[in-house]
Amino acid sequence: MPGAHSYNERIALSGMNRRLELQVLALQTAIAATYCTLVLLGVVPSPGQAWKWSVAWIASYHAFHAWYVLACRLPGRRNGTIEAVTPLLDITCITAGWVAIGDPSSALAGVFLYAVVSYSRRVFGAAYAALVLFVAANFVAGRLFISSASSAPVLDASACISLALLVAVALVSNAIGTAWRDAERAARTLAEIDPLTGIANRRVFHDRIASIARDARSRFAILMLDLDDFKRLNDDFGHLHGDDVLARVARVLAANLRSEDLLARYGGEEFVIAMPDASDADTRAVADRLRLGVAAATPATVSIGCAVRYPGEDAESVIRRADAMLLAAKRTGKNRIQAGEPLPRSA
Repeated sequence: MPGAHSYNERIALSGMNRRLELQVLALQTAIAATYCTLVLLGVVPSPGQAWKWSVAWIASYHAFHAWYVLACRLPGRRNGTIEAVTPLLDITCITAGWVAIGDPSSALAGVFLYAVVSYSRRVFGAAYAALVLFVAANFVAGRLFISSASSAPVLDASACISLALLVAVALVSNAIGTAWRDAERAARTLAEIDPLTGIANRRVFHDRIASIARDARSRFAILMLDLDDFKRLNDDFGHLHGDDVLARVARVLAANLRSEDLLARYGGEEFVIAMPDASDADTRAVADRLRLGVAAATPATVSIGCAVRYPGEDAESVIRRADAMLLAAKRTGKNRIQAGEPLPRSA
């Protein structure tokens, strides 16, 4: 579906993902704050001076991470570099806390296993293998640091078993994570893609246009398209032929849109297009190109209604105006475009 995925990457996270992101952030921040507080109060024994840099690093990193999630990730302004190093920095916090406690048998060592499990859903392939190696290196480095400050051996039988267990857990987690991602991708396709035309469905369109419309200053246009006399085409040639025409029309429309535009099947023989940052002239030019393209490449014609958002107008209002324009185009001859105010209904 040309344009749909690139458009999706430009919008903010969905409501469900936003809630999950906030829940994870709250949990991570609470754990980090609890650890730092207990160390500062002396509740958690921390021999030597390692606790100072441990608390400083964990507190400063989590403060930065909270800012990044709230100011960048949630609004959809992800930074590729920060996203790539976040898992690595998370792991260094585990190492810092473990080293500060100074006990090789501390329960914190088990958090390394949790790390390789939790990241198996989000990191995969060579990146996941590198992450597992980084976790193992942190485990060994932590043992080295702890053994240098105590009489504990660097790699005793318990440590070797822990490393072997870490690798085994990573292999199983990677297999499960791969299967989970495949199932998630298939479910998302079923939920978001119209199976006949391969473009977005109506629900996805409404979700995404609502995301753009949250900013009252954003400008966008809506094009509503309907195949002319489609019922007669089905009656004359059969529904299978009609389905083939719908799929061909969808391909023609997609081929004539920008990567940032969103094309969706709105229902039956009706399509809808969202065009971010489009002016009235842009909208009319694109609509005419689409109309001519469909007529030239398929046995059907389309009528198109166009509406450009007024400042502050909600998405549903723009869609209703575009639909009114479509009805006006249908009433005045079909195979044409209509923009502006709808014509009055005849008595």
